[in-house]
Amino acid sequence: MPRTAPSPKSAEPAPRAKARRPRAEPGDVFDFQSNALGYQLRLAQLRAFDLFFEMLAPLDLSPARVTALSLIAMSPGTNQAALAKALNVAGPSALKLVDGLESAGWIRRVEVEGDRRRYSLQLTEQGQARLAQLREKLAEYEARLTTGLSAVERQQLMDLLGRLAR
Repeated sequence: MPRTAPSPKSAEPAPRAKARRPRAEPGDVFDFQSNALGYQLRLAQLRAFDLFFEMLAPLDLSPARVTALSLIAMSPGTNQAALAKALNVAGPSALKLVDGLESAGWIRRVEVEGDRRRYSLQLTEQGQARLAQLREKLAEYEARLTTGLSAVERQQLMDLLGRLAR
């Protein structure tokens, strides 16, 4: 059977334009970001961490290391279990953190008299020097992080976040 050219009526239909998804309007039932406190907190955390690592990378400190050094400095002789509790982390995580601080030369483990299984944690001179450097850098970090907030707004934000964290 010979092939014939298709008639204009049987020609393939013109391709359809792709259907556009309607833009979400504010208050849309699927908008889980605009009015979500958790989402805004996460965005703020990402900004805070990006800025932290940008400014403090030369000091080889993570937020966890900063907090641990600060806690050890404020409670000389604290032990690893107490540090884990204060950081709200599991024992193995605290162990890894303490190992890192010790290998950096910033803390030392000191045997607790009468208990060979326990060690107290103490800052070394190098650790104290690192904290002194950190104090200045953290002041700069806090200033940059809160650019655009007044002192009153910053304090209000601190108070509100403190209430949420409890």
